[in-house]
Amino acid sequence: MYKIPASAFKLTTSFSAAKDQNMKKCFTSMRISVDGQSYPHFPNKENGESVKLARKVFGLPAMSTIEFTQDEMKVHDQKDQIVESEKIATFQRVQFGVIRKMGFGGRVPLLTCAMTMAIVTEQQNYYVINSSFEPFNALVALFKAQGVSVEDPFDIGFRSRIWTHFMYNLSD
Repeated sequence: MYKIPASAFKLTTSFSAAKDQNMKKCFTSMRISVDGQSYPHFPNKENGESVKLARKVFGLPAMSTIEFTQDEMKVHDQKDQIVESEKIATFQRVQFGVIRKMGFGGRVPLLTCAMTMAIVTEQQNYYVINSSFEPFNALVALFKAQGVSVEDPFDIGFRSRIWTHFMYNLSD
């Protein structure tokens, strides 16, 4: 199993403007896009102006995206420009995990969990945090189809199947 270096946790931040560079050193909040579907779903384009205003008031940078197509990973900066790309087949392994992070719900601080993803290549590692666990299954299928070793030490796959079963059978 891949041992994530302690330095990847020390500098973890959601507020850096250089997310496309920081994700190579430490866990960094990024929007994940898989086959054209973005996670988390919020903020969506309909709220665009209010989100821009809130980011300006609080001094927060725009979201950066890490996009996964059928055979490639593309890193987008805050202006949605592709600044880096890498073939998925070059990944040596991907390790998923869980991290606790601070959030806010109507001015009340909350502890939440987020999905982590450590992507290991021969040349470079990438460390991503995403507040949604929804892309997990699509990412695992995509990586395995490319022959990439996938590690899930927190058994997110099992928990997501239980959660999905619970949510879809709630209305019965």
